[in-house]
Order: sequence, then structure tokens, then C-alpha cells
Amino acid sequence: MSSRLTKLANTLAFRLGIWYVGIFTFSAIVLFVFFYLLLIETAETKDREMIQSRLNECATVYNYGGVAALHDLLNRSMQSDKAKTFFIRLVSDHGTALFLTAPEDWIHFDPSHLEAGSASHLVWLRIPKDEERDFFIASEQLPDGVILQVGRSTNSRAALLEPFRRNFLTIIAPTLLLGVLGGIYLARRAMRPVDEIVATARTIIDTGNLSARVPASVNQSELEELAHQFNRMLDKNQSLIKGMREALDNVAHDLRTPLTRLRGSAEVAMQASTDPVAREALSDCVEESDRVLTMLTALMSITEAEAGVMHLNLEKTSLTDVLRKTLELYELVAEEKKIVVTTDFQGTCDAVVDPIRLRQVFANLLDNALKYTSETGRLKISCAEEPDRIAIKFEDNGMGIPLAEQPRIWERLYRGDKSRSQRGLGLGLSLVKAIVEAHYGKVAVRSEAGHGSEFTVWLPRTAAVPSAA
Repeated sequence: MSSRLTKLANTLAFRLGIWYVGIFTFSAIVLFVFFYLLLIETAETKDREMIQSRLNECATVYNYGGVAALHDLLNRSMQSDKAKTFFIRLVSDHGTALFLTAPEDWIHFDPSHLEAGSASHLVWLRIPKDEERDFFIASEQLPDGVILQVGRSTNSRAALLEPFRRNFLTIIAPTLLLGVLGGIYLARRAMRPVDEIVATARTIIDTGNLSARVPASVNQSELEELAHQFNRMLDKNQSLIKGMREALDNVAHDLRTPLTRLRGSAEVAMQASTDPVAREALSDCVEESDRVLTMLTALMSITEAEAGVMHLNLEKTSLTDVLRKTLELYELVAEEKKIVVTTDFQGTCDAVVDPIRLRQVFANLLDNALKYTSETGRLKISCAEEPDRIAIKFEDNGMGIPLAEQPRIWERLYRGDKSRSQRGLGLGLSLVKAIVEAHYGKVAVRSEAGHGSEFTVWLPRTAAVPSAA
């Protein structure tokens, strides 16, 4: 689980999702702070405007008519419900209250703690009344030194803002979760063409299937254009590789006849010659001709198998018998290198196959195992019946195959660095793979450099495809 999470955390889609969520979260917090401050400012401004408007009205009346005029103003305005909500107080410069009117909810308010205003500016004071209401009062010094104080009961800032904060925290949690899921979804959707390119490249590398392509899309985004150009590049590469293979196949086909004639001529000349030096040279020509003809025959067989036209003489065959006959051919080689060969054959392992073609497969695998296993090494050959197929394994403790080279050992004419010192054509494993797949089977390798190799061939028990003419 931890490895899967680590792999997920390392993906570009996940990192893009985290960036989306981070930016979204930061924007949401900034927006909340903005509206929070705006709400505070709006409520404060509205209360200040109402109180200051009433204070200015009272100050104007007092400056023109004194306390009597202020009494008259209040008596006339008491008919208004709005006017009844204001606290109004006049205080002399000695602290004596000259005038006081207050709503019923101000009965328990003690005005002696109010701060006096000054001639230059208003003094604002907010005093908590209870959990839901505050006393909000403005004080101003009039020209004759009297302090005019006007206030009203307003909603508590804490009570007003608490629902806003609570609702924000309630909403932000699912919003962030939605942002995380939405961000990851959008990031994965945006990165889908890249994922498809990676999957296609991995398929080509792992299976050698050059026809694999990135699924086409109608979108015209930059990544979709990348996928389109990637497909064009694959088409170009496949065309070049196909041309090279066709050229190689044509050359192999065209060279078989002249090489056969050359070999026949060299053999006739060798029999007729009495010069030892000439006979030895002609013998080398025959041997090298046989080697080249073997290579050309292998190339043609691989081409036929890959094209699906390899001729297979299918018959019910005991694979253990084919393995034993193949082993007999290599007993002398194993004895010379003092390699211990053991077998583990479970039953006859009958399957519908072409025995001659399968002997080629087993001979190539056995030859490779003996060739790349050092003296006094070990080789184990096993054959076991599975529910619907036969599994044949060749296990040795030889030099092994580096991990980087394993996908390429099935390619035509490929030879690894460690195998170049050994005699060979570089076609054995390509032919093995071609013949096995022509039988609708499968071949795989598991190896570690310096610790040997294990080649496994799986063949269906019954004929999967009819013989091709």
C-alpha cells in the first residue's frame, strides 16, 4: 500500500492536483478574509452613519437653542420609533449631566464611564451589553464646552460574525475535499494523453509490437498534438523497420541459391583436388557456406513464422521424448565441459505440435545453456503438465543475462556484450520465439547477471491453429 501511495505521490497528475488544491484553498481563504472584513466594515459604517447623523442633528439644535430646544426636538421626535432607539446625553465641562434620554434597554447602563470627546474629533466607544448586543456611543465636545453623547444599541460584532465563521468552516471542508478530488480528476484528465503515450511506449518495449499506437482524440490541445506526432513517429519507425526486414528477407531469399551452388562447387573441387592446402581451403569454404546457409534458413523461418505462413506438421507428440532425443545430441558437449545435466519430466507431456520445429526450439535453448555455462556447472531441464498447456524449463547457473539486455535477446542478429566471445549467429532465440508463437505458445526468460538463467516455454496441449501451407 505504501509503495502504491508513493508511486501516486510521484505522479505529475497528483502534483498538479495538489497545486490546484493549494491555489484554490489560498483563494478561498483570501476571499473569506475579504468578505469578513467587508462585513465588519459595512455593519460598522452603517451604525456610525446613523449615530453621527443623530448627533449632528442634536448638536445643531443645541447650538441654536440650547437645552430647551433639544428638549423640544426630542419631544417632537419621540413619536418616531426610530428616535426612541437613541441614547442622548449632555454633560457640562464639570461632569454634570444637563440632559439625558435613553431607551428602555439602556436602563442598566452606567454612563459615568463614558469617555469625553474633544473639540477636534469624535470619540467612539463600544461597550458589550450581552452576548448579542453592544452599546455603541459617539462623544463630541460642542463649542461651549458641553459634551454631547449619542448612542444606540447595535448587534454584537462577535454574535454577528460567529455564524459567518462557523458557516465558512462548515462549507470549506467539503469544498476542499471537492477541490482535491476535482483537481486530481482534472489533472489526470489533462495528463491522459501523456499516460497513453507512456503506455504505448511500454507496450512496444515489452512486447515488441510495433503496431501499437496512442488512441486518437478529436481534441486539439497541445498534449493531443504531442500524441498525434508520437503516432506519426511510430509510423515512420515501423515503416523503416519493415523496409529493413523486407530487404533482409529478400537478400536471404536471393542468396540461398547462389550459396548452394557455391557450396556444391567447392565440395566437388575438394573431392577432385589432391593438394592438401587447396583441400583445406575448399573445406573452409564449404563450412562457411553451411554457416551462412544456416543463417539464411533461420531468417526465412523467422519471417514465415512472423507472417503467419510457417508450415507446421502438427501431430500428437510426447514432448519428453523430443527433449530426450535432443539431449542425446548434446551429451558429448556436456561431458566435455563437465556440466551436470538433470531432468524432471512429469509424465509424457503430450501436445499437438510440429516435433521437428520443437526439436529446433529445444536444441537452441539447450545449446545456449551449455554454451554460456562454465565448466562444472549445472543444467536442469523440466517438463510439467498444466491444466491446458505444457511448461518446459531450462535452468542453468551460467553467466546470466543483464536486465537491460533481456528484452532485446529475442531480436534478430542481436548478441549481448558477454556473448560476442562465443560462436553464434544471433538468430537462435529469435527462431525460438517465432516457432513457439507459431504454435500459439509463449516463451519467457528470468535471469540475473552472474547467477544463471531460466528459459520457460509454454505450449498449448491441443492444436491452436491449423497447419499453414
